[in-house]
Amino acid sequence: MNPEWNEKEHAYPVYVDVSMCNAAGALYPAAYQRIAVETIGRHLENMKIDTPRIAEQYGVAWVLLSMSIKLMRPLHIQDRLTIRTWHTSCALPTFRREIAFYDAADTLVAVGATFSSLLEVKTHRLCMNRAVLARFDLPGGEELLRAEKRFSEHAAFTEVERRAVRPSWIDGLGHVNNERYGEFVYDALNAEERSRLSALKRLDIWFKTELTEGESFAMERAETGEAVILRGIIQPAGRESFLMKLTF
Repeated sequence: MNPEWNEKEHAYPVYVDVSMCNAAGALYPAAYQRIAVETIGRHLENMKIDTPRIAEQYGVAWVLLSMSIKLMRPLHIQDRLTIRTWHTSCALPTFRREIAFYDAADTLVAVGATFSSLLEVKTHRLCMNRAVLARFDLPGGEELLRAEKRFSEHAAFTEVERRAVRPSWIDGLGHVNNERYGEFVYDALNAEERSRLSALKRLDIWFKTELTEGESFAMERAETGEAVILRGIIQPAGRESFLMKLTF
C-alpha cells in the first residue's frame, strides 16, 4: 500500500436498483449493508489490502464486527450515489472506518461507521498477532457519527420464528455472509414495520457469533421507543449470533 495514498480522494458510484428495494420502494436493511460492504471492498482492493490479497499474504481476512448508518433522508430506488470511505481509528484488534453517502447533487444524505477486525482464515479466530495487525493501522480521519462497538441496552425479547442455515447462505469464508443477517431481520418484521422502512433514520447491527451450515437459530424481537430490535439466538446453545436495531 502506498503511504501517500489519500483515501478521501477516491469515490465510488452506486446505483440503487430494484433488487435493493421492497415493493413499496424502500431499501431492505440488507441493501444498506451491501452498499457499505461492497464499496469498502472495492476501496480496500484499490489500497491492495483486500481480503483475497491479505489472506494469501498473511493468512487473515477482514471480518465485520458492527456497522452503524445514520440517514439524513431516505434513500430511494434509482438514486445515484457517490460513496467515500476512510480509516478513522484503531484500538487493536479493532479498526474503525467511516462511510459518507452523497446524492447526485453532491449532498450528504447518509453517514456510517464500521468496526472490523482480522480473522485467521485457518482457525476462524480473531487475529491477535500485533505485528500483523499493526500493518493495517492507517492514518486516522474524521468521525462522522457516534457509533458503539457493542449493544448495551436492556430490552424484553419475544421469539418470532426459528430458522435453519441453508447451504446457499454460506460464503467463501465458510460462514453466513453478513448481508444475510439483514434478510433475516426483514423477514422477522411485521407488515407495518416493513412499510415504515422508507422512514428509517438509523440502522445498527452487531455480530457476535458466526452462523454455520446446518445450525438452527431463533429470531427474537423487542421494541424500545422509536426502535425495533431483532436478534438471532443460536439453538439449542442460546448464544446470541447477531443483533440489529432499526430506528424510525
